[in-house]
Amino acid sequence: MTIQKPEDFPYPSQFGEVLGSRMHYVEHGSGDPILFLHGQPTWSYLWRNVLSELEDKGRLIAVDLIGYGMSDKPDIPYDIDDHIRYLDGFIKALGLDRITIVSHDWGSFFGFHYAHRHPERIKGLAFMEAMLTPIPGYEAFDPQTRQFFQTLRASQANAERMMMDENQFVEGILPAMICRQLEPHEMDAYRAPWTDRESRRILCKFPQNLCIGKEPAAIYRKQTAYMDWLQQTDLPKLLVHADPGLLIPAPAVDWYRERLPNLETAFAGKGLHYIQEDQPKAIGQAIAQWIERNGL
Repeated sequence: MTIQKPEDFPYPSQFGEVLGSRMHYVEHGSGDPILFLHGQPTWSYLWRNVLSELEDKGRLIAVDLIGYGMSDKPDIPYDIDDHIRYLDGFIKALGLDRITIVSHDWGSFFGFHYAHRHPERIKGLAFMEAMLTPIPGYEAFDPQTRQFFQTLRASQANAERMMMDENQFVEGILPAMICRQLEPHEMDAYRAPWTDRESRRILCKFPQNLCIGKEPAAIYRKQTAYMDWLQQTDLPKLLVHADPGLLIPAPAVDWYRERLPNLETAFAGKGLHYIQEDQPKAIGQAIAQWIERNGL
């Protein structure tokens, strides 16, 4: 499926061949790579107004996870290990080294997991609304979010109805987790990769695999392993947070500040989960200043 790149995303599209499929990315600038990783249900378009604040800071690369955005949708299960293999392959295909990873949502899971396995290739980690400590249980959610995940994870039929038939993640959760109202062309950009029912089957996977109460166990093991590593490594880290946030509210910022060595924090302003849509300039400027301070 080919989608038209939005006019407000002017960076030239490129494609890398990975495991027999094409992964889409945009690239701008030169120097050491700064790799931007998105989550569910977004794509590299999420970073469009953050990238503009990082001119001259490095080789800016925003990639679409396999199956997302303008990347191919091969016939694979889209399990977490699939995403890990394709992202590993993408980084290898582009020969990336001395990487600063900027991540959000599931992109942070993959970014942290990669950095944990390849610390020698990493210069720094910047993240926001990130998957750090596993969610202890459904009681950690507000009632509406708790009902959403419990219903979706109760059966595959529920997941397919919610994600494929009703397109709830794109039409409901995404706009609800942004403080401002997206413009029609912005909503269209987020809808574009998911225009037919079958394409949306991929969207079932991430909410089914979010680690809640130590399940799924394989995700819990990966997440606790990289979280343990993050509490030991002196790699420069930047946590950008918003008010009230969702995954990282104010009390969590203080908790991480106490436990993650060489962590700086930056407050971006008002925002929920997709804070790049509410505070892109503040996010980009915070990352740019952190890069300068740390000589990254």
